[in-house]
Amino acid sequence: MKTEGMLKKFILLSYSTEHLLKKDKVRFFYALNGRTSEGIIPRTKTKRIGRSVLLISPKYVEDYRGFLRYWKCDWKELNIFTK
Repeated sequence: MKTEGMLKKFILLSYSTEHLLKKDKVRFFYALNGRTSEGIIPRTKTKRIGRSVLLISPKYVEDYRGFLRYWKCDWKELNIFTK
């Protein structure tokens, strides 16, 4: 079966950190990207699309939801399909 024309599902996830204090934004950034330990982005091989927009694999969506709940961030999800 050829996979040339098949589309893959991803989640476009945008989040807000405007409610966080500056020191907490730094902690959030380190938890997201990693510093002394691996962050969620490298662990899940997620692509950063913009400042607060990520393109994630559907298998990691619950990981990100839990992460954003922990930080009490508002977020939006959009299902997209791409090659």
